Amino acid sequence: MTIADTLIKQILADTSWKPPMVTYGDDQLPVEALLPEGIFEDAHNLDVFIDRKPDSLEEGSYENIESICLLGTYHHMHSPGEITLYRKNIEAYWRSLLKHAHRQFPFIYPTDAERVLNVMVQAVYRHERFHYVCDFCRRLFGSSFDRWDEEALAVAAEWQWLKSEGANSHVGRMHPMLRRIVVDAMFHHTSKGYRDWRQFANSGKFLAAVSDYVHPQAASIFAGTGLDFGRWVVSQVADDGNKGWIEKIG
Repeated sequence: MTIADTLIKQILADTSWKPPMVTYGDDQLPVEALLPEGIFEDAHNLDVFIDRKPDSLEEGSYENIESICLLGTYHHMHSPGEITLYRKNIEAYWRSLLKHAHRQFPFIYPTDAERVLNVMVQAVYRHERFHYVCDFCRRLFGSSFDRWDEEALAVAAEWQWLKSEGANSHVGRMHPMLRRIVVDAMFHHTSKGYRDWRQFANSGKFLAAVSDYVHPQAASIFAGTGLDFGRWVVSQVADDGNKGWIEKIG
C-alpha cells in the first residue's frame, strides 16, 4: 500500500457527509442517495488551486510551503529522496473539485465522490513520483535540473497515467459527465511550467521529451538499437521494490 492509498482511506474515514441508503419500497433494493445540494458551498473556489507552486526543489527552498495549492512535494535525494502529500490541502482541493462539479452536474453519488478523491490523490502521487525518477536520472547521467520543464513533464506524466486507466478503474467507472468536468478542472493550469503540459499530451512526444530531459545524449547513444529510452525511464516510476525515496503525510 502506498502513501496515496493510506491518505485516501484516512480522508474517507473522516468523511461525515455520506447520505444514507434509501429504500423506496419493500419490494425494491436500497439505493444510494444523491449528495445534497449546496453540501460543498463552504469549499474554496477552484481558482485557488489553478496557480500551482513548484513542488520539486532543493533542500530548504520550499518558499511556498504554506500555500494551500501545494498538494505534494518531492524533496531531492540527499539519501533518500522524500515525497510528502499534504492532507489538509488535498482534502480542500477535493471539496473544491466537487463543489465545481456539483454546480454543473447535480447528480453526484457518494461513490462517485470517492472516485474523484482516488483519481485526484493518485494523480498527485504520480506527479511526485515522476520528480523522483528525474532526480534519480540526474544523479545517474549528470543531467541538469530545469524546474519549469520538469513541472510540465510531471503534469504530462499524470495525464499519461490517467489515459492508461481502464474501464474498471476509478476514472473509468465515474459518470461520463462528472469525469469530463473533473478531469478538465484537474488539468487546467495557469502557472509557469505546469501550463505547458499539453505539449506532451501525446504519448510519443512525452517519451521523447522525457528522454531529452533526463539524458540529452540518449538519442545518439541508443540510435539504431530499438530501445525507447524514454519508455525505460518512465517504467521506473512503478518500481516500489527498489525505491530511493521515503513517503509521509504532511
